[in-house]
This record gives sequence, C-alpha cells and structure tokens, in this order.
Amino acid sequence: MTHRFISKTFAAAAVVLPLVLGGCASLALGAANLIENGNAPSTELAYGDGARQRYDVYRPVGASGELLPGPLPVVIFVHGGSWETGDKGSYRWVGQGIAAQGFIAVLPNYGLMPERRFPGFVDDAARAVAHARTQLTAWGGDTSRVVLMGHSAGAHIAALVAYDARYLAAHGLTPRMFSGFVGLSGPYDFIFDTELLQRTFSGTAAQEYDALPVHFASPQSPRTLLVMGRDDSTVKPRNTHALAARLGQVGTPFDTLWVDGTHGVSVSAFARHNRGDSEILRRVREFVLAR
Repeated sequence: MTHRFISKTFAAAAVVLPLVLGGCASLALGAANLIENGNAPSTELAYGDGARQRYDVYRPVGASGELLPGPLPVVIFVHGGSWETGDKGSYRWVGQGIAAQGFIAVLPNYGLMPERRFPGFVDDAARAVAHARTQLTAWGGDTSRVVLMGHSAGAHIAALVAYDARYLAAHGLTPRMFSGFVGLSGPYDFIFDTELLQRTFSGTAAQEYDALPVHFASPQSPRTLLVMGRDDSTVKPRNTHALAARLGQVGTPFDTLWVDGTHGVSVSAFARHNRGDSEILRRVREFVLAR
C-alpha cells in the first residue's frame, strides 16, 4: 500500500520554537541560532567542487573549553527543506545541540532543486558521508559509532543513503559503516501527486521506485530510530508507519518514538532551550551510544 506525503508547504526549516509566536520558518530558525550559545568550534570543509558541496563539523568541548578526547561518536545530520531550500548554516543550533551531547556533528549541504534533481542530491549526501569518513580519526571520531540522521526531506535523503547500498558503493563503502540511522519526521513512502514531487522525482517507473526509501529496507540495513509527531500534517505519519512495517518484515532492528506535536517537534528538541528535558534527545542520545 502506498502512503501519501503532503508537501506543498513542506519545509524542514519550519521549526516553530516557543520564542516565535508566528511568522515564517526562517524567523524561527533565526531565533534558534540567535539564542544558541554553544561553544563547540565549527569548521567548514569541501567534499566537492560545487558551491554547495561543503559541510560543517562541530567538535564537543569540556567545561574548560578544551576539545574532548576521542574516540567520540559521530552524528551526520542532513537538513531538510523540500529538496529545494535549506542551508547547513541555518542549523547551527542542531550542530551545537549534537556536540552538547559529547558527539561530533557533521552537517552537509547538498545540491537543491531545480539545479540538482533526484538522485543528484542523494549522490551529494553520499559523497559528503564518504569524505567525512576519511576525516573521522583526525577529528577524534569513533569509526564504529557513526549515526546518519536527517529531518524531513533530509530524513528522506539520509534514509536512501542508509538503505540503498548503491549510493555509498560509488565511494567504496557500504551502509554497514553506519551504526544506526535516525529519521526525524521523514517521508519514506509517498505518492508523486504534487507539482513539487513530480518535478523532483518523476520520470520512469524505475526512477520513482528508487525514490522511495521503504523499498530498500533490508536485513542489512542499519538499526533505525524513527521519531514522528502525531499531529504532523506536512509529512503524514503514515510514512513512518509504512517504514516501520517494512523494517519489521525484513527483521531490521528498529524503534519508533511518537510524540505530541507537528512537523518541527522532532528536530526542535536540539534547540538550546529544549535540551534540558527532552525525551527525543534522551532517546537519540541512547541510540547513538548503544553498540
């Protein structure tokens, strides 16, 4: 059974924070960055020649400001934005939030629509992962604990990198390099029934099949944590139900976390003022640390 993904107002950047009582997503993201006071130093690196083929690295520090010694878990976070908007710089608060847990955070950009159509942006994400993999030891990263995570369209992209082995195979890697995949409010099984989805994905039947992560979950897929807001109307919750069902069928270890809230609730747990008492953050932290 195919599940519908509603996306006309789909923007992974739409994180509605308590300090923002309305307005557009960019204002909410700006507020998150404005109040962020994390002190994890960040570095920008290029993984290709394209203007958006770059990623930021956040390394956690101790109470005295010194870099924490490794080996440290690594979380690679792929931002959302309907495959046509979004930027790693707008998610500095996510990088700082991940680093605050004692993890190294990697936040890549990737090519956006209309210049970069499917599967181009997934290729970019895989290339970023492969490049970062070569740097992990130098950063003090633990190569046995690398978790791929994404929100919204970023969860879709990350799921394809985690489940469809062809993307990493192009770089001599396999999804077994990941110790886990975390999907935050992601579209995994949807119908190509909007102009955006048709422009982004439609083509041959094979191409449309390849666009849906649910088709590639297998016993070899990394263990998975799916986080979803019960009231999400941007990405329908049945996307998570469909992927969870598929993971159960193939025997991949997985867990789901359902929380009250809409599309931004899963990622806004990483915002500074939400970190103190967040079940989402606690579960993600436990998932990353598990072996």
